[in-house]
Amino acid sequence: MLLTIDVGNTHTVLGTWHDDELTYRWRVRTDASQTADQARIMLNSLFALDGIVPRDVEGVILATVVPALNRLWSKVALDLCGRKALSIDSEMVGSLLNVSTYEGRIGADRIADAVAARAHYGDPVIVVDLGTATNIEVIDTQGRFCGGVIAPGVETSLNALISHTALLPAIEMTDPGTAIGSSTVQAIQVGMMYGEVDRIDGLIRRIWKQLGYQTAVVATGGFGRAIATLSQTVTAVDPDLTLRGLHAIYKAVSPLE
Repeated sequence: MLLTIDVGNTHTVLGTWHDDELTYRWRVRTDASQTADQARIMLNSLFALDGIVPRDVEGVILATVVPALNRLWSKVALDLCGRKALSIDSEMVGSLLNVSTYEGRIGADRIADAVAARAHYGDPVIVVDLGTATNIEVIDTQGRFCGGVIAPGVETSLNALISHTALLPAIEMTDPGTAIGSSTVQAIQVGMMYGEVDRIDGLIRRIWKQLGYQTAVVATGGFGRAIATLSQTVTAVDPDLTLRGLHAIYKAVSPLE
């Protein structure tokens, strides 16, 4: 059994794999202040709820955008499962993804998303990951990671608005069903939901124009499904895309016995 761990700024998603099947999946809030002991107790509790024996874990692979938590989750994997966690970077993806034309460091989550998108949707493909940030990753017809877009996510923008504006009510991010909000809540929903959808569709069309062709577009992340249902360019929704990428990378570089 393989344990995949995707540590984001807001949420951490964990999944166990048996062969090529994602058997269990958990989503918890990322807490940079927690200790390794606290994280170990939390993961052990999740395992216990689903009848998983920690020592049955044969491998662990980790992607994190929070550097301080890399060491923490590596310790958890070793203490609880007796396994050294493999932390991914662009140098280990090899034939899974061509990153030679990209300048600078690529985030682990972006790498995993791009690898999974190629494996499951083919080339060319674009990934839209809607989490704390909205990330867009572009893979061309030759399987090259061309780069992409990084922008504030829906929740990040909403929190910024609320923190700088007095007396705003709690807002649920759902489809307002109108382009003209008839209340404060609805007006914010229009701005946030339709604003994000139109931003994504506009950026995708700009990317297609630069590439000279259209591609499949896969949405993932916490707001992936909600935004995709309103989008004119998104062609698929895959909430487990990052975990799929981690699974594919582990199989390629360190297959389970």
